Amino acid sequence: MKKQLLTSMISAAVMAGAMAVPSVAVAEDGFSANVAMTTDYRFRGISQNDEDFAIQGGFDYAHDSGFYVGIWASNVDFQIQTVDDASAEVDIYAGFANELGNGISYDVGVLTYQYPNADSSLDYDFTEVYGSLSYNWTEALSTTASIAYTSDYFGGSDDATYFSVAADYDLGDDWTVGGSVGHQSVKENTTWGTPDWNDYKAYVGKSFKGFDFEVALIDTDLSKSECFGGSDWCDSTVTFTVAKSFE
Repeated sequence: MKKQLLTSMISAAVMAGAMAVPSVAVAEDGFSANVAMTTDYRFRGISQNDEDFAIQGGFDYAHDSGFYVGIWASNVDFQIQTVDDASAEVDIYAGFANELGNGISYDVGVLTYQYPNADSSLDYDFTEVYGSLSYNWTEALSTTASIAYTSDYFGGSDDATYFSVAADYDLGDDWTVGGSVGHQSVKENTTWGTPDWNDYKAYVGKSFKGFDFEVALIDTDLSKSECFGGSDWCDSTVTFTVAKSFE
């Protein structure tokens, strides 16, 4: 349940474990692709693949006008045993991202999360509308505030809204550090499986010989008993991700 678009954060749309909607990205015209491997795919702080490795990748098209469209996929594992569970997530998205001047940029769009092989009774598929504003305080420091809303969240848990703020700092020599804090509210918490929660991420990233590497500390404020009846999926973890972009 995640897609960071194009030039967001460290590498264009490929670093897993982020917990925000597609971040602002004023991209050059044309096609691009990305592929990544991560030790744990975390969406808004919660593991999507039973705390195991995930292979991810996608394709994007961006126009000089600011319009973009893309697709992104990852393996997932929600440990449902009674019916056919999802083994893959496919995200399809489109929007506009552009600069407003004075260091301010915006990104607005729509993103649909699809789980093509999951039994329809699970009601996994949902669609969010999202928007974000970014500000470049200096050439090195940027901050982003984001919001995403859906009227039918994962598993048929009704209205849900996600807010997040993120900051990223370019240390030079292809090193980046940053972090984010988010809050997810869900109308039908019992259907979803947890109370509303906050999530946190801090990361260090490095680009080297065409690859992007990230080590991240990810956590939520959910206790084990609050996490889907006793799951470890909401616990703190350290993830390692390696990614490659192609243009």
